Amino acid sequence: LFRSAASMQPLAARLESGEDCRSVLFEYASTRASIPAHAAALRDVVEGLPQTVSISFVGHSMGNIVVRHALGDWERAGNQQMLDRITAVVMLGPPNQGAAIARQLAKLPAYGLVAGQGGLELGPEWQQLQAKLAIPRCPFGIIAGRLPDGFTNPLVGGAGDLVVSVDETRLPGGTMLEV
Repeated sequence: LFRSAASMQPLAARLESGEDCRSVLFEYASTRASIPAHAAALRDVVEGLPQTVSISFVGHSMGNIVVRHALGDWERAGNQQMLDRITAVVMLGPPNQGAAIARQLAKLPAYGLVAGQGGLELGPEWQQLQAKLAIPRCPFGIIAGRLPDGFTNPLVGGAGDLVVSVDETRLPGGTMLEV
């Protein structure tokens, strides 16, 4: 939410220099459309890649929810060929349980105007969205930020990175790392 693909450029460069891979940065206007619409755009990009290429996703925050929605869309469509190409998912600060901060801020009249439909889906509309999200079937890891004790955001409601709590990042089957 409110970030661009440029924020992932240093990580993409590092991956390309140390691994035999090629990065594709996916950018979407997080405040201008719904998460399902962003997932549809992501599916279009990924499905346009050569069919012989395996795919790993690295997402940050809402980007992970977009990825999980795309995975769910492929599952519902029975697109096993596409799902078999996905070999790993790394989630950086994912609001895998929705976002308490979005639920709290959504009480303010301007929140929907500022954060858009995607921001509402992470907060008060989470239950409807969550039903469309898949848990990756491939190996996946979750990296959660955790500030030292005493540094908390009352809108988040627990230890975390001031935006997403560690508990909100959790997802069954994933390898967790707190930094």
